[in-house]
Parts: sequence; structure tokens; C-alpha cells
Amino acid sequence: MPLRTRILRHLALATSLVVAACGKNVDTSAPLAFVPADTPYLFANVEPTPDAAIAHWREQMQGAWPLFTEMMDQMLAEVGKKAEDADAAKVLTAVLAEVRGRSTPEQWRELGFDAKGHVAFYGVDLWPVMRLELSDPEAFRAMIARIEQGSGKALDSKRIGEQEVRIFGADEVRGLLAVEGKHLVIALAPGAADEVLERRLLGIDRPAEILDPDALAQFNKARGYLPYGSGWVDTRRLVAMIATKASQLDAAKLLDATCREEIDALAAKAPRFAFGYREFDAKQMTMHARIDLEPALAKALSALAVPLTGAVRDDALLDFAMAMPVLKARDFFVAQADAVAKAPFRCAELASINQDMADAKAKLEQTIPPPLGDLTAARITISRFSWNPGEESVPDVAGTFLLGSGNPALLASLAQMTSPALAGVPILPDGKAVPLPAAALPPQIAGKVDLDVAMTTNAIGVAFGKDEAPRLEAALAAPATADGTLIATRMRGEVYAKIGDAFGRAGAALPAEMRKQLDAQRKLYALYAQWFDHIDADLVVVPEGIDFSERVVFGAH
Repeated sequence: MPLRTRILRHLALATSLVVAACGKNVDTSAPLAFVPADTPYLFANVEPTPDAAIAHWREQMQGAWPLFTEMMDQMLAEVGKKAEDADAAKVLTAVLAEVRGRSTPEQWRELGFDAKGHVAFYGVDLWPVMRLELSDPEAFRAMIARIEQGSGKALDSKRIGEQEVRIFGADEVRGLLAVEGKHLVIALAPGAADEVLERRLLGIDRPAEILDPDALAQFNKARGYLPYGSGWVDTRRLVAMIATKASQLDAAKLLDATCREEIDALAAKAPRFAFGYREFDAKQMTMHARIDLEPALAKALSALAVPLTGAVRDDALLDFAMAMPVLKARDFFVAQADAVAKAPFRCAELASINQDMADAKAKLEQTIPPPLGDLTAARITISRFSWNPGEESVPDVAGTFLLGSGNPALLASLAQMTSPALAGVPILPDGKAVPLPAAALPPQIAGKVDLDVAMTTNAIGVAFGKDEAPRLEAALAAPATADGTLIATRMRGEVYAKIGDAFGRAGAALPAEMRKQLDAQRKLYALYAQWFDHIDADLVVVPEGIDFSERVVFGAH
């Protein structure tokens, strides 16, 4: 090929690369620009935290930060008493001195941190790296110097090329800390890591192929995530890397092609774990995660998501519901065991699974007698909880407990057989609450707690506490919906106040120093009660896999 032709082709290629890069508006200084394309895991933000969320956090932290530092003071005082932990306590005390009283983003900027900075957490091979944008690198360096001076212990350091690197940790695994331009980089490395790996971890040598700059944005769009923090774990890639690393470290663990194929097939059943925010502002925050599943496995799991008994009550302190179809769960696990028996593992490293599944199947195929085999779901709801004045052991608690069943009448009959006092109670499948006589109750609660029972054709429930019978009837009458939910919970922020009260009651009988620690926790939980109106969490089977979501609704201030 003539020289002129080769030059023109190279110029054309270079021009096309520049145009493509400009079209994508690639920021080669952003943390994401250092992420290798084959990272097995990633968490990063495409856009900085919104101002409304930062303002909300500022308000919360101004009340909570003094309590956090007080609790840290107490913990460090105990840690420092042990000779083997004295050095670590000195370092942590020096760190605490730097962050004490810094409860606003502006105060953290004085140390070099930026609440609106970009961050990326990723893997170079298996080793984790965090890369964070700083607002003022010199301020951060000054803070490190003050920590070293205050603790009387300087971190080990060395130079890798032109980069100064601080080193911390043990011989087996070392931490690397460097300030590169406006980035803080913290990475873990094996104790025997050579400079080639260290340069890759610190980003001194960029990856041969970086993650597509649009990959995370496209991932967010596909998953319905906001750009303020999201990511994934690539299960297949992670498992393959672990297997390769094990073989490199120990020749006896070298995997043959059959083992690699079967291990990959196992990982392919749950190839990715994804997570991100779907709401993120001053009023609420919704976090979502999904375990992607092989379609056939997700479909099989969906059989376990039977309709939940009852419904979430907005006025309840706490509500927890769970699908528990005993026979369907048995059938699911037997089917997995049958699949292994039909195509047993040939890899020696996995061969034990064959026998384990066979043993499990033999146990599962035993008859599950009613009423256990009839169970389908359960729900407990707490309406009220408080300690009665002068009562040390019996709280004032009210709520309902429901059991979904294919034969609730059998449950009622068994209960009546064990207690003559219950035998005359007419428990009919009409959803109407019937009071239980005091003679049918244990002596510890007889006459102190109102109990009512009600039943329908597919559930039985008990109300405990005054005025709970109507709520029991309403819960049993609520239509059950089959929406794939395995677990559904709601907790009101007031529960934190109840936990704080329990700390206060427990502290009264403790020594002064321990009482002081519990008092700080009690105050912190009182703040949580103000911060949160309620928190919902759900586990749901969807065609793509298993979803977990948590929605936090903040309280009014």
C-alpha cells in the first residue's frame, strides 16, 4: 500500500474517532472514564445529587451529627483501653477530630469533599476501586497530614511514577490511597501486587478498553433509575474471574472446560444484580434492586407468590406480610432437585451438589401433614404499642395476626380440641369476630388483653387489644391480590421512638457508663422518628427476576 494511501487512511480513522468522541461528549477526566469495560461490578452517578436532597440531608445531619460523634467518642474510649487496639483508636480519634461539628456540605468542603461530586466504585479484575471527585485536593491533603500528626502515626508511602501513594492495611491485602488531580482514589490490592497492577488500580495506566460512556445512562433508562447513583454486579463475569484467579493461585484448582461450562451455567441462572434510585428528593426516596433470573426459574418462583391475606393499613405502626405456601415451596425445591438428577453435574468441584439435592428431595417428599401443609400466607399488624405506667413486663399492645390457609376450619378445630374453654366458641367462616373467654387464655394475660377470633373460607385471624375486632374483620374482608409479592412490610417512623423508649427503660437498670451510651442511641432514634413518616419494603417476583424495593417517605418538619 502506498505511503500516501496509508497516511490518508490513518487520518480518516483519527478524524472519525474524534468526531465520535465529540458526538458522545466524553469527559475523559470523569470517574467513569477510568472504569474498565470488563468491570465485574459498578456503582456510580451520572449526575450529582440534586440540591433539594442535599438541603434535606443538611437539615437532618445538623441534629444527628453531634449524636453520631458522641457515640463514636464512647466507642473509642472503650477500644483505646485494649493495648492491641490503641494505635487504631488514636487514628480514629484523629479522624473524628477532623469531622466533629461538620454537619453541613459547606463544612465538609473545608476538608476537600464535594457533596455534588461524581463517584465511581468498580473493579479492576476482582480488586475494588473507589474514585471520588474532590472540591479541593490540597484541603484533603492537609486533613490527612493533620490526622497523621494527631495520631502520631504516619501512613507508609511510596511513589509510583510521578504519583505519591499512601499505603495502609495488612500484609495479605493492602490499601492504596492517592490524590490524582481532583480525584481521591482508594483501592485494595494483594499484598504481593506488582507495580503493573498498582498502576492499573490507581488509573495511572488507563484500561485498554473503558466502559462505554453511555452504558450507565442507557442502563438507567432501561431500568427506570435516576442518574444519582446506580449500578450492577455482573454475576457471570464475577464468578468467571474468581474461578480464573483461584486457578492462578493454586494449580490444583485449575478448572477444565466442563467445570467452567457448568459454573457459568449456574451463574447464568442469576446473571446480574442491578440497583438504583427511582425517587430521590426532599419528600421521598425509593431504592430498587433486581436479581435478574433465567426466565424459566423466574416463572417457577412466581408460583410461590400466592395472594397475601389482608392489606396494608396506613394507620398501623408496623405491618409485615409474607407468602408461605408450604406445599408449593416443597414442589419448587423438588423440581430443582429433579433437574439436577436429570442432568447431574460432571465437574468434580460441583459433584457434591448431586448428592445434596438427592438427600434434600428425599426429605422434602415426606408427607407434610395439615394444618402445616395447608398454610399459604401470614400477616401481623401492630396498631398500638406502649408501656403501661408501673407495669414492667406487660406492654399495652394491640393488633391483628392472620394466617392464610386452604383449610382454616381445621386450625380452629385443633385449637378447640386443646382447650375446653374454646370448645363452645362459635368460630364460623363468616368473617365475624368472636371474643375469646378469659378462661381460654394463659393466666399471664387473662383479663389483661382482649382477644377476638374470626375466620373466612381461606384465612383465620386473631385480634389482640381493645377495639381491634373491627380491624380484624376489615383485614379478612380485604380482597387478596395476586401481584407477585412474596413479602410486604410497612413501618411508621414512630416505631423508632418506641425502640428509643425501650432503650430508656433498659438503661435504668444498667451502670452509668452503659446508660450514657444507650441515652445517645435513644436520642438518635427519637430523631429518626421525626425524619421518617413511614418506610415500605417489598419483595416481588416479576417475569425478569426478583425485585426488592424500599420507599422512604420523609416526615414533615
